[in-house]
Amino acid sequence: MENTVKQTEILEKTGVFDEKLEKRFELSLTYKGTKGKTILVIGINPASNHVKVFDNTTNYLLNNLGMLGYSKIIVWNLFANICTKLKPQEITDNTENMQYFAELLERKFDTVLIGWGNTFLGNKNMEQAKRQVCEQLQPFTEKVMEIVDEEGVYEELHTIHPLFCGQRFSGKWKLRPFIFPTEE
Repeated sequence: MENTVKQTEILEKTGVFDEKLEKRFELSLTYKGTKGKTILVIGINPASNHVKVFDNTTNYLLNNLGMLGYSKIIVWNLFANICTKLKPQEITDNTENMQYFAELLERKFDTVLIGWGNTFLGNKNMEQAKRQVCEQLQPFTEKVMEIVDEEGVYEELHTIHPLFCGQRFSGKWKLRPFIFPTEE
């Protein structure tokens, strides 16, 4: 057939789990053979213990961040516990996950995206995890971003979850600097 264009992308997915597959510390999504930027996305918790599973959040990240020039997307979550309904008050020890985050920050990223959303506001464990992450991100403040829509409809919202962004304004993402919380 004449006048056709063929596009091929090879996506490599890698997950780092504990031995029992009850915790996921990292999900790496890499477009092989494509030059681009690397982004670390910070979410809430993983929903699956298998790399073959594509959930809506993962799809929105791939579709929108890929179009923004990112060829490698690393997903790390505030809590490593794999579940569909997170109950942060039931998580008694998040030490191993936070240690993994510290090791993850030793890698090179062009951008760090805060995408943990606004659920569990006021929850002690959630607030503690967010504080720890913000402290560890201090050396990288110029690289830390959040999602907002191109048209500014949602500009008043902060740390929007990628699932919300994908449902409300997919294909119209832009990144803006994250405003770190100040001590009160």
